[in-house]
Amino acid sequence: MSLHIENIHAGYGKANVLDDVSLQVNQGCICALMGRNGSGKTTLMRCINAVLKPARGRVTAMGQDITRLSRLEIARLVSIVPQSSDTAFPFSCMEMILMSCANRIKAWSAPSSREHARVRLILEELEIGHLADRPFNHLSGGEKQLVMLARALFQDTPFMLLDEPNAHLDFAHQHTIMELMRGVVKKRGVTVLITLHDPNLVLYYCDRVAMMKMGRIVTEGPTEDVMNDRVLREVLGNGIQMEVTRKGRRVVTPMGRVTKNISLLPDTDEESEPCDVRTANGTVS
Repeated sequence: MSLHIENIHAGYGKANVLDDVSLQVNQGCICALMGRNGSGKTTLMRCINAVLKPARGRVTAMGQDITRLSRLEIARLVSIVPQSSDTAFPFSCMEMILMSCANRIKAWSAPSSREHARVRLILEELEIGHLADRPFNHLSGGEKQLVMLARALFQDTPFMLLDEPNAHLDFAHQHTIMELMRGVVKKRGVTVLITLHDPNLVLYYCDRVAMMKMGRIVTEGPTEDVMNDRVLREVLGNGIQMEVTRKGRRVVTPMGRVTKNISLLPDTDEESEPCDVRTANGTVS
């Protein structure tokens, strides 16, 4: 149940975004896509879900060319948590989630009481059971992300695409989601491709990582092998560094001195003292 991305070239109109992107994600793996804004991560997700047709190349899931499948067939293979979601209709969160089972129930049929109970169980796992009957469009951005994750889990597909699922979430819920995804991968053997901006979440939870820059994959492989100072600075910028905690865990931290006399601050007669930035190993820069 692997996902193959083969020599993808894609964009919008005359603007090319992806340039010869290839990647393989094997069954039971959480693979992160990392890169700066505009590097092509979301465009690649759209190609995998057949929302955007590549100009060249192809995507296969379980050996099937995604572009040759119907939307119903794709919905049985791939679930997605987008960056943001809204609906023009006043659906409750329960209704938003139940709609994702349309790929496995007969036409003109309604979800069973068992399906309703399963939705509530997933919502409780995500600590949002109280949102079941709330209107989806009345939720905060973070609450919507959690509901969309519940919807993807309920859809129960072999492949899951999560496009910045932590973007609007507090610290605790970011880790709740990632722990839950690890459990789902272990229990169901699903294949997960997730875009993340926090390198520490990648280090802590992801088996593999593909680093993207300007529409290309610069490098990919096991997280421990790929995540190093050279690659991080090449892809994400020079203002970060890898540190090792006292317990031996690698973490990514900001580096450098806080800039003085920032133009946005009000002018004063006295020159402010520089701030010390303490890194993870206790040194002061």
